[in-house]
Amino acid sequence: MSSSVEVAPGADAPPNLPSDNLPALRQALDALDDRILGLLMERAAVVERVAAIKTGGPLRPGREAAILRRLLSQHRGALPRAAVVRIWREIFASSIAQQQNFSVAVCDPAMDGRFPAAAREHLGALTPLRVYRSSAQAIGEVSEGRASAAILPLPSEAPAEGSGPGWWPGLLQQHQKGRIHVVAKLPFWGVRPDGAPSVQALVVAASPADPSGDDMSLIALEMEAQISRATLSNAMTAAGFKPVSILLYRPPGGPVALILVEVMGFVALDDPRLSQIRGLQASPLLVGAYAVAIGEETASS
Repeated sequence: MSSSVEVAPGADAPPNLPSDNLPALRQALDALDDRILGLLMERAAVVERVAAIKTGGPLRPGREAAILRRLLSQHRGALPRAAVVRIWREIFASSIAQQQNFSVAVCDPAMDGRFPAAAREHLGALTPLRVYRSSAQAIGEVSEGRASAAILPLPSEAPAEGSGPGWWPGLLQQHQKGRIHVVAKLPFWGVRPDGAPSVQALVVAASPADPSGDDMSLIALEMEAQISRATLSNAMTAAGFKPVSILLYRPPGGPVALILVEVMGFVALDDPRLSQIRGLQASPLLVGAYAVAIGEETASS
């Protein structure tokens, strides 16, 4: 038998290959492995050319999500869909590492390894991680340029570390300086197999989020301290948004409430709906956006 095995593009198996001939099947696998490596090296060469001409950082979670959705729309056969996501997440990580000395600061409040595991799943097994108990420390690493991104627990209204609602009001202050943006949400694969990281987290970075085609956006607002959730939800709906969740924090003795609203769709800086929100005490602030997880599509696009 010939030492090379031709595989037609998109074919499920090499043609005319005996299914009960183990040496021939192994030979086919070897040939396919060689071709896969060759294609990966070709891809790396293209990444080098992209890095030489593009501006901005290499972290593009929206584009990565769009690529995965496109690939999964073409998928067929026995290869698990989750494996496609896992393989390409490592490919994305290697591409980012080609372009930048990429490292991640991880907030792991319980220091039990759950958030680092989620970071590894999404950002690559070999991406350098530094783990902190405090979200402020992780955010500070990005703010000061010592880390490319940070992994943070989902924002909440529950008191954290004895005071306040946790990290998100502080992130708003950082964001007002134009330095921090929410760019992704973990996990991106919505159907979780046994043993997979189960925590949910946000990825923040110095570069803004990019659209994926099916996204959620986070908008920060300041309104009078006594505003109700119903009034706020009505104001967002009247402006044309579809609110999904609302976090409300009233600083003790303060005249305004700080509000973080999650809305369907990707909201750009020039979105005219932002100027139509009634009852604002200050201009609305776009905190960021993230791609909706595969398996949890919203049809927001």
